[in-house]
Amino acid sequence: MAKLNQSLGKVPDRAKKRAAQVNMMQRSSDEMGKFDNASATSVNMGITAGIGLVIEVVFYLFLLVFLLSDSTKIFYEYFYERGWVPYFVTYLACWSFAVLWVKQKKLKEQLNIMQFKLLPEDIGQDIKVENLQHFGAHINRLGFDPRKSFLLTRILRGLEHFGVRKNHTATADMLKSQSEIDATMVDSSYVLIKVFIWAIPILGFIGTVLGISDAVSSFGSSEGGGMQDLDEIRKQLGEVTGGLSTAFDTTLVSLVFSLCVMFPTSIMQKREEDLLNKVDEYCNEYFLKRLREPMGVAGPEGIQSGDGTLIQRAENLQAYLLQIQESQSVVAQQMSQIASQFNQLMENSMGEEGS
Repeated sequence: MAKLNQSLGKVPDRAKKRAAQVNMMQRSSDEMGKFDNASATSVNMGITAGIGLVIEVVFYLFLLVFLLSDSTKIFYEYFYERGWVPYFVTYLACWSFAVLWVKQKKLKEQLNIMQFKLLPEDIGQDIKVENLQHFGAHINRLGFDPRKSFLLTRILRGLEHFGVRKNHTATADMLKSQSEIDATMVDSSYVLIKVFIWAIPILGFIGTVLGISDAVSSFGSSEGGGMQDLDEIRKQLGEVTGGLSTAFDTTLVSLVFSLCVMFPTSIMQKREEDLLNKVDEYCNEYFLKRLREPMGVAGPEGIQSGDGTLIQRAENLQAYLLQIQESQSVVAQQMSQIASQFNQLMENSMGEEGS
């Protein structure tokens, strides 16, 4: 019984040790989010949804102004007297405007960061392994959040990668891969807005179908009660056509909102793509061009760099020149032999002719 209790007491200890080992192998939150720059283009859907709701409330309050005149009352009716569809369509459009507004602010911050000297020449004209930490410290002193900037993330990753690999080509390949990741991230950040652009006109058509259904059903119910003369039929048909015009108003509102969302979305996406191009140009001009590999450090293919590379190239060139000289001497000997043989043939032919 005592042995059984001891064996049971060892199980929790083993479990604790195993859990501690697993925890040691897990990455910390700082490591997982070290170069996560999704916030540079993505937005918080909950916050933008709340902002969109506020914009919609302000918009509907503004529509009350159109009640002051009979000529503008129709705009009030488009949104207040056309069922539930205009309310939902307006909310999706306002939500899209909120997303674009937040992305515009993020883009402005990133363009502001590009105005600073992130890799100043005061630290060094060349970026070497010896001064990498000074460039990193300078970027940290600027006080910008690297996760909110494509450029800062790109430079910090490049500095860290060059410090580990100490190779210009490997660092350039890494930056190219990061550029593709950033482009994919920008494109994916517009998925929700593209869904809204697709859903807004669809909701307008749904509202139109519902309005037509209500108009036709009301005509059928009134016809079932029995109409006595042609004037009564004309009156009911007028009500039906009026209901149809009201139903098509929802499609009109949805199509207008779809256009109002589509154009600024395209412009905003184009501006973010231009920003990525500027980041690529900045890295090529101010970062990659100034990278200097350390002397005598083997590259990824085992090729020596620095003075070792120059000495090896000089030795190879000297050996190649010696081979050329030897081949030239051999060719000269062969040519002299051919010339002597030719002279002998000429002498023999001249002797035969004289005899």
